[in-house]
Amino acid sequence: MERDERRVVERLTTRAGELQLTAREGEGETHYELVFNGVFLMATYNAPSCRALMDVVLEGVATRRKMDLLIGGLGMGFVLRQALTCPDVRTVCVIELEPRIVAWNRTYLGNGEILDDPRTRVVVGDFCDYVHGNPRSYHGIAIDIDNGPDWVVRGENRRAYSLSMLGTLSTRLRSGGVLGVWSHTLSQPYRKALREVFGGVELRKAFDYDPSGRPLESIIYVVRA
Repeated sequence: MERDERRVVERLTTRAGELQLTAREGEGETHYELVFNGVFLMATYNAPSCRALMDVVLEGVATRRKMDLLIGGLGMGFVLRQALTCPDVRTVCVIELEPRIVAWNRTYLGNGEILDDPRTRVVVGDFCDYVHGNPRSYHGIAIDIDNGPDWVVRGENRRAYSLSMLGTLSTRLRSGGVLGVWSHTLSQPYRKALREVFGGVELRKAFDYDPSGRPLESIIYVVRA
């Protein structure tokens, strides 16, 4: 069996901490992994669950014409790419904290065309600051920040999963809109908070497989305005 090897492609220190892009090579494939302060964030083999996150948002929106979407976290670009496959999407605003992640999407990850799509707007900044400071509303909101409410790697990102943020997000969803939130594990307190704000919550399971074939299960929370 071919060896599974990792090499650091780039590593830098940001205001928030150490950000690293790793190449994982084996079985004739190269995957990329994002690591922050030594903690795994996501990889190119997480594409299925990322696509599933956007799919539940697109499928749940009441209107199917000229949808405006908001994405929290660019990551490997899979959520954005899936949004742009829908011809009914009019605009997609993506909030990404780290400018180097945007740059890596253009270089190593080959996502230049989706970043340059006329429907795409990328904002480099904090998701919570953007949501609080921008009163615009959306048909669908997808959040994939760190590893979910119980596993943040940047302390400030706990705000993204707070009860107050859910209250603000509820005002940013248009009638019939959908909020989807990806999480590595199920958080009962967060599930309760979603019910408190939105009156109900649906749980969807999503699955990825790492390069060795090991299944990776995650949770998508879905609520409707």
